[in-house]
Amino acid sequence: MKKCLLFITITIAISACAPTYVPNMRNSPLFRKAGEFQGSVQFGNGLDAQAAIAVTNHIGVIGNYSYADHTSYTSNDDDYHRHKLLEAGLGYYENEGNWCYEVYAGYGKGEGSSYDNYEFWGTQSARSTGKFERYFIQPGFGYNKKVFHFSIIPRISVVNFTEFTTDATITQPIHLGNNYKVFVEPAFMGRVNLMDNHMFFCFQAGVSMATTSVYYDYRWFQMSTGIGFRIGGWKKDSATDATK
Repeated sequence: MKKCLLFITITIAISACAPTYVPNMRNSPLFRKAGEFQGSVQFGNGLDAQAAIAVTNHIGVIGNYSYADHTSYTSNDDDYHRHKLLEAGLGYYENEGNWCYEVYAGYGKGEGSSYDNYEFWGTQSARSTGKFERYFIQPGFGYNKKVFHFSIIPRISVVNFTEFTTDATITQPIHLGNNYKVFVEPAFMGRVNLMDNHMFFCFQAGVSMATTSVYYDYRWFQMSTGIGFRIGGWKKDSATDATK
Protein backbone atom coordinates (compact mmCIF):
# COMPACT_ATOMS: atom_id res chain seq x y z
CA MET A 1 0.00 0.00 0.00
CA LYS A 2 2.84 2.40 0.86
CA LYS A 3 4.52 1.70 -2.49
CA CYS A 4 1.26 2.39 -4.31
CA LEU A 5 0.82 5.73 -2.49
CA LEU A 6 4.43 6.66 -3.27
CA PHE A 7 3.86 5.94 -6.97
CA ILE A 8 0.72 8.11 -7.03
CA THR A 9 2.53 10.94 -5.20
CA ILE A 10 5.41 10.88 -7.69
CA THR A 11 2.96 10.86 -10.60
CA ILE A 12 1.09 13.90 -9.25
CA ALA A 13 4.35 15.76 -8.58
CA ILE A 14 5.52 15.17 -12.15
CA SER A 15 2.19 16.41 -13.46
CA ALA A 16 2.50 19.65 -11.45
CA CYS A 17 5.03 21.29 -13.80
CA ALA A 18 3.58 23.53 -16.52
CA PRO A 19 5.06 23.12 -20.01
CA THR A 20 3.38 24.24 -23.24
CA TYR A 21 3.98 20.92 -25.07
CA VAL A 22 3.02 17.80 -23.10
CA PRO A 23 3.64 14.45 -24.85
CA ASN A 24 0.76 12.03 -24.40
CA MET A 25 1.14 8.48 -23.19
CA ARG A 26 1.93 5.88 -25.88
CA ASN A 27 -0.86 3.68 -27.24
CA SER A 28 0.70 0.25 -27.82
CA PRO A 29 -2.14 -2.29 -28.18
CA LEU A 30 -0.05 -5.43 -28.91
CA PHE A 31 -2.92 -7.01 -30.86
CA ARG A 32 -3.29 -10.77 -31.20
CA LYS A 33 -5.75 -10.99 -34.10
CA ALA A 34 -8.49 -9.24 -36.08
CA GLY A 35 -11.55 -8.01 -34.20
CA GLU A 36 -9.84 -7.04 -30.95
CA PHE A 37 -10.88 -3.71 -29.43
CA GLN A 38 -9.20 -2.00 -26.50
CA GLY A 39 -9.96 1.11 -24.48
CA SER A 40 -8.21 2.61 -21.47
CA VAL A 41 -8.07 5.65 -19.21
CA GLN A 42 -4.80 6.68 -17.56
CA PHE A 43 -3.84 9.46 -15.16
CA GLY A 44 -0.46 11.12 -14.79
CA ASN A 45 0.03 13.86 -17.38
CA GLY A 46 -3.61 14.63 -16.77
CA LEU A 47 -6.22 12.43 -18.41
CA ASP A 48 -5.12 10.12 -21.24
CA ALA A 49 -7.91 8.22 -23.02
CA GLN A 50 -6.88 5.62 -25.59
CA ALA A 51 -8.71 3.32 -28.01
CA ALA A 52 -7.48 0.78 -30.55
CA ILE A 53 -9.00 -1.75 -32.92
CA ALA A 54 -7.46 -4.56 -34.99
CA VAL A 55 -9.06 -4.23 -38.44
CA THR A 56 -7.32 -7.34 -39.83
CA ASN A 57 -4.75 -9.83 -38.54
CA HIS A 58 -2.03 -7.30 -39.37
CA ILE A 59 -3.61 -3.83 -39.58
CA GLY A 60 -4.60 -1.76 -36.55
CA VAL A 61 -6.01 1.70 -35.86
CA ILE A 62 -5.34 3.76 -32.73
CA GLY A 63 -6.86 6.95 -31.33
CA ASN A 64 -5.67 9.10 -28.41
CA TYR A 65 -6.97 12.03 -26.38
CA SER A 66 -4.98 13.83 -23.70
CA TYR A 67 -6.33 16.61 -21.46
CA ALA A 68 -5.51 18.62 -18.34
CA ASP A 69 -6.83 21.93 -17.00
CA HIS A 70 -5.31 23.73 -14.00
CA THR A 71 -5.95 27.27 -15.24
CA SER A 72 -8.34 27.99 -12.36
CA TYR A 73 -5.42 28.07 -9.89
CA THR A 74 -4.88 31.81 -10.32
CA SER A 75 -3.55 32.24 -6.79
CA ASN A 76 -0.39 30.33 -7.69
CA ASP A 77 1.13 30.84 -11.14
CA ASP A 78 3.21 27.67 -10.76
CA ASP A 79 -0.02 25.64 -11.02
CA TYR A 80 -1.24 27.40 -14.17
CA HIS A 81 -1.42 24.83 -16.95
CA ARG A 82 -3.79 23.55 -19.61
CA HIS A 83 -3.29 21.17 -22.51
CA LYS A 84 -5.21 18.95 -24.89
CA LEU A 85 -4.28 16.71 -27.80
CA LEU A 86 -6.36 14.62 -30.20
CA GLU A 87 -4.72 12.26 -32.69
CA ALA A 88 -5.15 9.04 -34.67
CA GLY A 89 -2.83 6.54 -36.29
CA LEU A 90 -2.71 3.53 -38.61
CA GLY A 91 -0.26 0.68 -38.26
CA TYR A 92 0.97 -2.83 -38.92
CA TYR A 93 1.50 -5.57 -36.33
CA GLU A 94 2.86 -9.11 -36.13
CA ASN A 95 2.21 -11.43 -33.22
CA GLU A 96 3.75 -14.89 -33.19
CA GLY A 97 4.06 -16.80 -29.95
CA ASN A 98 4.91 -14.66 -26.94
CA TRP A 99 6.72 -11.93 -28.85
CA CYS A 100 5.31 -9.30 -31.14
CA TYR A 101 6.15 -6.07 -32.89
CA GLU A 102 4.14 -3.21 -34.31
CA VAL A 103 4.62 0.14 -35.97
CA TYR A 104 2.09 2.99 -36.12
CA ALA A 105 2.18 6.36 -37.83
CA GLY A 106 -0.27 9.18 -37.29
CA TYR A 107 -1.20 12.82 -37.00
CA GLY A 108 -2.87 15.01 -34.40
CA LYS A 109 -3.49 18.55 -33.21
CA GLY A 110 -3.14 20.02 -29.76
CA GLU A 111 -2.71 23.14 -27.69
CA GLY A 112 -1.11 24.14 -24.42
CA SER A 113 -1.10 27.05 -21.98
CA SER A 114 1.33 27.41 -19.10
CA TYR A 115 3.33 29.60 -16.75
CA ASP A 116 6.98 28.62 -16.60
CA ASN A 117 10.61 29.72 -16.84
CA TYR A 118 11.78 30.21 -20.42
CA GLU A 119 15.57 30.11 -20.80
CA PHE A 120 15.29 30.66 -24.56
CA TRP A 121 14.66 34.36 -23.86
CA GLY A 122 17.12 34.77 -21.02
CA THR A 123 15.39 32.93 -18.15
CA GLN A 124 12.07 34.72 -17.81
CA SER A 125 8.95 33.61 -16.00
CA ALA A 126 6.02 34.06 -18.35
CA ARG A 127 2.63 32.77 -19.43
CA SER A 128 2.58 31.22 -22.87
CA THR A 129 -0.12 29.72 -25.07
CA GLY A 130 0.22 27.82 -28.31
CA LYS A 131 -1.42 25.50 -30.81
CA PHE A 132 0.49 22.81 -32.63
CA GLU A 133 0.26 19.91 -35.02
CA ARG A 134 2.17 16.68 -34.53
CA TYR A 135 3.24 13.79 -36.75
CA PHE A 136 4.52 10.61 -35.17
CA ILE A 137 5.95 7.21 -35.98
CA GLN A 138 5.76 4.68 -33.17
CA PRO A 139 7.42 1.26 -33.30
CA GLY A 140 6.76 -1.17 -30.47
CA PHE A 141 8.45 -4.39 -29.39
CA GLY A 142 6.59 -6.45 -26.81
CA TYR A 143 6.09 -9.61 -24.80
CA ASN A 144 2.48 -10.71 -24.99
CA LYS A 145 1.40 -13.50 -22.66
CA LYS A 146 -2.11 -13.72 -21.26
CA VAL A 147 -1.24 -12.63 -17.71
CA PHE A 148 1.28 -9.87 -18.41
CA HIS A 149 2.19 -7.66 -21.37
CA PHE A 150 5.05 -5.23 -21.73
CA SER A 151 6.19 -3.09 -24.62
CA ILE A 152 9.22 -0.92 -25.38
CA ILE A 153 8.07 2.00 -27.53
CA PRO A 154 10.71 4.26 -29.18
CA ARG A 155 8.35 6.91 -30.58
CA ILE A 156 9.56 9.75 -32.81
CA SER A 157 7.39 12.91 -32.92
CA VAL A 158 7.60 15.97 -35.15
CA VAL A 159 5.97 19.03 -33.54
CA ASN A 160 5.12 22.27 -35.33
CA PHE A 161 3.54 25.21 -33.48
CA THR A 162 1.15 27.09 -35.75
CA GLU A 163 0.22 29.66 -33.07
CA PHE A 164 2.22 30.89 -30.08
CA THR A 165 1.82 33.91 -27.79
CA THR A 166 3.70 34.88 -24.65
CA ASP A 167 4.06 37.82 -22.30
CA ALA A 168 7.83 37.29 -22.13
CA THR A 169 10.20 39.83 -23.63
CA ILE A 170 11.14 38.09 -26.86
CA THR A 171 14.78 38.52 -27.86
CA GLN A 172 14.83 35.91 -30.64
CA PRO A 173 12.36 35.56 -33.54
CA ILE A 174 9.75 32.81 -33.60
CA HIS A 175 9.00 31.18 -36.95
CA LEU A 176 5.48 29.75 -36.78
CA GLY A 177 3.94 27.25 -39.16
CA ASN A 178 7.29 26.19 -40.60
CA ASN A 179 9.39 25.30 -37.58
CA TYR A 180 9.26 21.54 -37.21
CA LYS A 181 11.00 20.13 -34.15
CA VAL A 182 11.89 16.45 -33.75
CA PHE A 183 11.41 14.77 -30.38
CA VAL A 184 12.71 11.34 -29.39
CA GLU A 185 10.12 9.87 -26.99
CA PRO A 186 10.90 6.31 -25.83
CA ALA A 187 8.69 4.68 -23.20
CA PHE A 188 8.05 1.43 -21.33
CA MET A 189 4.50 0.14 -20.95
CA GLY A 190 3.27 -2.74 -18.79
CA ARG A 191 -0.17 -4.34 -18.42
CA VAL A 192 -1.48 -6.89 -15.95
CA ASN A 193 -4.52 -8.71 -17.35
CA LEU A 194 -7.61 -9.34 -15.23
CA MET A 195 -11.02 -11.01 -15.64
CA ASP A 196 -9.92 -13.57 -18.25
CA ASN A 197 -8.20 -10.83 -20.29
CA HIS A 198 -11.28 -8.61 -20.53
CA MET A 199 -9.75 -5.95 -18.25
CA PHE A 200 -6.21 -4.83 -17.49
CA PHE A 201 -4.28 -2.59 -15.14
CA CYS A 202 -1.73 -0.50 -17.05
CA PHE A 203 1.28 1.60 -16.16
CA GLN A 204 3.77 3.52 -18.27
CA ALA A 205 6.87 5.70 -18.02
CA GLY A 206 8.62 7.61 -20.77
CA VAL A 207 10.85 10.53 -21.64
CA SER A 208 10.81 13.20 -24.34
CA MET A 209 13.98 14.81 -25.72
CA ALA A 210 14.13 17.54 -28.34
CA THR A 211 16.90 16.97 -30.89
CA THR A 212 17.39 20.75 -31.30
CA SER A 213 16.68 23.78 -29.12
CA VAL A 214 13.04 24.86 -28.79
CA TYR A 215 11.54 28.20 -27.71
CA TYR A 216 8.73 26.58 -25.68
CA ASP A 217 8.94 24.43 -22.57
CA TYR A 218 7.97 20.76 -22.73
CA ARG A 219 7.51 17.93 -20.25
CA TRP A 220 10.59 15.74 -20.48
CA PHE A 221 9.32 12.90 -18.24
CA GLN A 222 5.91 11.24 -18.31
CA MET A 223 4.35 8.65 -16.02
CA SER A 224 0.84 7.26 -15.80
CA THR A 225 -1.28 4.50 -14.38
CA GLY A 226 -4.82 3.43 -15.20
CA ILE A 227 -7.24 0.70 -16.20
CA GLY A 228 -8.63 -0.57 -19.48
CA PHE A 229 -10.81 -3.20 -21.13
CA ARG A 230 -10.46 -5.59 -24.06
CA ILE A 231 -13.05 -7.40 -26.16
CA GLY A 232 -12.52 -9.87 -29.00
CA GLY A 233 -9.33 -11.26 -30.43
CA TRP A 234 -8.40 -13.53 -27.53
CA LYS A 235 -10.37 -16.72 -28.17
CA LYS A 236 -8.44 -19.91 -27.48
CA ASP A 237 -8.40 -21.27 -31.01
CA SER A 238 -5.52 -23.68 -30.54
CA ALA A 239 -3.76 -25.73 -27.90
CA THR A 240 -0.85 -23.30 -28.17
CA ASP A 241 -3.05 -20.31 -27.26
CA ALA A 242 -4.51 -22.21 -24.33
CA THR A 243 -1.06 -22.50 -22.73
CA LYS A 244 -0.21 -18.82 -22.98
